[in-house]
Amino acid sequence: MSLPRPSLNVLIVRFFLPALAGLLLVLAYPPFTSGQWAWVALVPLLAALENCPTGEAFRRGYLAGLVFFGGTVWWVGHVTLAGTVVLIAFLALYLGLAGAWFARLLKLAPADSAARNLLVAILAAAGWVTIEWIRAQLLLGGFPWNQLGVSQHRAVPLSQVATITGVYGVSALLCIVNFTFYFTGRRFVRSLRQRLPIRRLSWEFYVAMFLVAGSFLFGMDQVKRVPPADTVRLSLVQANIPQTLKWEPGQARMIIDRYDRLSREWAIPYRPDLVVWPETATPNAIRYDAASMTLVTNISALAGVPLLTGSFDYTPYSDPPEGFNAAVLVQPDGAIGPIYRKIHLVPFGEYVPWARWLPFMKKLTPISFSMARGTEPVVYELARGRRPETVAEDDGEGVRVRLSAADDPSVAGRGGGGFAPVRFGVVICFEDTVAELFRPYLDSGVDFMVNLTNDGWFRESPAAEMHLANAVFRAIETRRPLVRATNHGITAVIDQFGFVRSRLEPFTEGCLNVELPLPDTATVTPYVRRGDLFVAQCAVVTIITLAVLVILRKRRPPADPPVPSSCP
Repeated sequence: MSLPRPSLNVLIVRFFLPALAGLLLVLAYPPFTSGQWAWVALVPLLAALENCPTGEAFRRGYLAGLVFFGGTVWWVGHVTLAGTVVLIAFLALYLGLAGAWFARLLKLAPADSAARNLLVAILAAAGWVTIEWIRAQLLLGGFPWNQLGVSQHRAVPLSQVATITGVYGVSALLCIVNFTFYFTGRRFVRSLRQRLPIRRLSWEFYVAMFLVAGSFLFGMDQVKRVPPADTVRLSLVQANIPQTLKWEPGQARMIIDRYDRLSREWAIPYRPDLVVWPETATPNAIRYDAASMTLVTNISALAGVPLLTGSFDYTPYSDPPEGFNAAVLVQPDGAIGPIYRKIHLVPFGEYVPWARWLPFMKKLTPISFSMARGTEPVVYELARGRRPETVAEDDGEGVRVRLSAADDPSVAGRGGGGFAPVRFGVVICFEDTVAELFRPYLDSGVDFMVNLTNDGWFRESPAAEMHLANAVFRAIETRRPLVRATNHGITAVIDQFGFVRSRLEPFTEGCLNVELPLPDTATVTPYVRRGDLFVAQCAVVTIITLAVLVILRKRRPPADPPVPSSCP
């Protein structure tokens, strides 16, 4: 006896519509970067969830999640194929939860009541934000990657609402618009089927458009403000070292020579206030490798300014010895400044989760050991002012002569209109996707932020473009410029409003010399002051709504016959 074949309508609703929603979400992010699809991407999923029981709604949301995360994080497979499969399967659970949440709320708005539809849209957005925050926080340090709001990274005026709510506010706005689009379309289709005149106004949709217009006008007012007058000159070196060669012992000389050449030819002639190299730029740990130490101290001395570089760092005398992914500031006199050690590590890339209890997890990653976590942010102070045109001389055998500004009082200082020190903070790799890591730096009054990264692990995939898109919102949320020095790309400068002002193309070597405008450090955004207050409010609304739904379900009279589901 053969099972009946599902009808075409069932296949469309169960599989095609959820997959279409996931596909439209994929199109909203790099490399496609068609952010307009995010405004309607959830509509096919909502159509598939109409009248669905919770379990089936979860499965359809999960399918949308598999398509979405499969299309946006597949490049992790260049590092660990098995880990990528596990990651995608796990992340899809969050869209499954969203599907179950949406389906339950849609049952509250079976008719075309504009007020009820708008209420459902707001409750849905609150739940979506809560789920996004959970994804960004829980299990393995969270995965705050490609939140729905990130799809609008190029719609800079609209995204300025993130100064109040973080990127989650943009996600909520998109969710509300998706729901009101769906309700408007549903009303239109029902009118056609019932051959009724289409006269009724879609007030919930108009309210959503009012929110969009208000966000845009608020953003336009923000980005049109007078730019700051003070500046700092930076040289960001992108060496483009192939990832397949980066850790080969025989290639250490090539790496040193390339950074030396790029810095001498492009950075030093620009006379910057700071030279910046990317994550783990040196082939070995600076503090324990003579060749790497000689390289960085020579370049810093020749430039006459500090050099910030990524490097491994170790504590060889600890028990057991610990290794860190670090940022090191080298002074022109050869002194090593404070060392920032990365706090938010990448699972399967920088450490093996649960390796002590689940040893087989080591087979999911190419790394041979787990790095240790840093414990606190480090704020660097960059002195600007009087210094000689040439601070050192190189006779071909290394740096032999150092001059100081005090020895040459005739040299005029620079610093973009002032001599006050500049303060900056550093984040490494994917830490620029973690909003809460930035707020402590703002409490210390930093003028700008620096990200050192190496996306070369993921080869010629859209990972670097996605990484840049996510980083845009850290600049918006904090009103601080974010400069990125990368190995393969994308080395870029993001101003305090989120505009990418300059960049180097990926997989090219070069140096991005920029004069970075500095904002008023007295400017502290509501998001920096209050943190994720908007998320907390959304979570409270979601919890209360869940409690009400549970109570209403328990109060249903037991004599009431169950209503058969009309879900295909």
